[in-house]
Amino acid sequence: MTKKMTVTLEDSLIEELSTLATQTGKKKAQVVREALQDYFDVNEVTTTVQEYKMGTLKTVLHKDVRASLGL
Repeated sequence: MTKKMTVTLEDSLIEELSTLATQTGKKKAQVVREALQDYFDVNEVTTTVQEYKMGTLKTVLHKDVRASLGL
């Protein structure tokens, strides 16, 4: 399911978006969706790394994963 949303962007970003959409043959909305998904993915990885460094991330031993998969 998709919903429409209005976003205000600087002229320079709109120009870059238009250029990239033309170069890739994608619609501007698709480029924005992909960029947002990439941002969320990177943010999730960054958060995980920070949790690991702070010692708050629960880790699982490789042997335990294998055992839980019956390997």
